[in-house]
Amino acid sequence: MDWFKVETSSREVRRWNARNATPATAVILLVGIIIMGWPRFDPEFPGPFPYTGTPLTAEERSGLTSDGWTLTGPDEAPWNLALTRPPAAGETRWLVYFGGNTPGYLAEAKSVLSTLDQGRGWGLAAFAPPGFDGSPGEPSPEALRDSAVNAMHWLVTAHPAAAQGIHLVGFSMGSMAALSAAGALQERDTPAKGLVLFAPFHRMKVRPAGLMGRVFGRHEYDNRPLLRTHRKVPTLVLHGGADSALPLVQGELVRRGLGARLMTYPGIGHAELLKHPPALADARQGLGL
Repeated sequence: MDWFKVETSSREVRRWNARNATPATAVILLVGIIIMGWPRFDPEFPGPFPYTGTPLTAEERSGLTSDGWTLTGPDEAPWNLALTRPPAAGETRWLVYFGGNTPGYLAEAKSVLSTLDQGRGWGLAAFAPPGFDGSPGEPSPEALRDSAVNAMHWLVTAHPAAAQGIHLVGFSMGSMAALSAAGALQERDTPAKGLVLFAPFHRMKVRPAGLMGRVFGRHEYDNRPLLRTHRKVPTLVLHGGADSALPLVQGELVRRGLGARLMTYPGIGHAELLKHPPALADARQGLGL
């Protein structure tokens, strides 16, 4: 039966092995890349968290502009979406909120500002950074800082009386924006009257959404340079003891860098902090409300 025997050259064997090995090799390489790029949680450098900003719907825009609020931009200064409510007659103080990495950025801002104000009639303002609620541009640490600086320049130009009485609030990722805003006001010789940071970060990582975002395109957010230059502004740091996103050590490091007071709330998580009555009461006191 030798006539039926098929002889296969060693070169053909190698080709066959290569063809069949290619899919397996690709899978192994992909798994290796994912493992290497998969987040390893570090309490002192948490993340990476996916960006979650989305454009506003027509219904959401309409809801934001109720009760005396105005939505400005993004096709005019300050070139991002700005949500403002002017102060009551005879009032010149303003409260400005910079939110976290969340969809519904301005809706959350409106809720927090209204809760803090409690009908006192302060001017209220929030500014959606690039990539959030339809503000143009891509999110990044540089874009966040620049948008906060531009927001302060716009606010004191559009409302000159505000320059002498601006109080700042930053939550989570917005702590970088609030610190940047404080720096911009300090450079104008009109320093902020007070600064409250809810669940701030010292350092953290944020990334684009999706599988590729886990491996490529991470942004490192670092508040350390800002902490060293903002010791003159009265600052209060608030942090939940059960914060699994930005653990309490983040607030402790921020407090140390600013020389500020830290208040903690056992059993309270990250987003919960913005709705926690004792934290809100402490924030009002810290802001002089």
